[in-house]
Amino acid sequence: MKSITPFFFLFTLCLFFVPQEIVANQNNAITDHILQACEHTVHNDLCITTLSSDPISEGANQTGLALVALKVASQNASDITDHVKVLANDDSLEPGVQQGVSDCMDHYLDAAEQLEDSIAALLVGAFDDVKTWVNVAIGDVDQCDAAFKGLKNVMSKNNKVFHQLCENALAIIEALAAGK
Repeated sequence: MKSITPFFFLFTLCLFFVPQEIVANQNNAITDHILQACEHTVHNDLCITTLSSDPISEGANQTGLALVALKVASQNASDITDHVKVLANDDSLEPGVQQGVSDCMDHYLDAAEQLEDSIAALLVGAFDDVKTWVNVAIGDVDQCDAAFKGLKNVMSKNNKVFHQLCENALAIIEALAAGK
């Protein structure tokens, strides 16, 4: 874990010192690079919307778009973790559902960590590691769903979106790794 810290520092610096032309995108422009990256995804509309809403995407190459896709998935995991914390304190949920929520908390914390690791790996071109960690994050959300088997799944919508964001990021990374 300690070896990953310098990569996050470098990634943060890269994002901080992005040229103003790239950051100035206020129109959610859909560029040819975004369309090209998203053509490999199953959830094409979500991909285009997600990437075009981030100002960094306008001038980004395929690697930059892959980073944005991972960043969005990671942020989504963090947002869901915050939501799960609120659900965990909801006394109106039946005990089995509360246990499922507790399990999901663990899975989303793990998924967020895996996505952070995948961002660091992408920065050094370790595509196999990136794919492994994104797949583990997808597995985590599948385990979250499994925690509600036979119960009301209060996480299903969140899990679906997170799953789709990860699948999109994975597709962009696989195309990048293949040189498409």
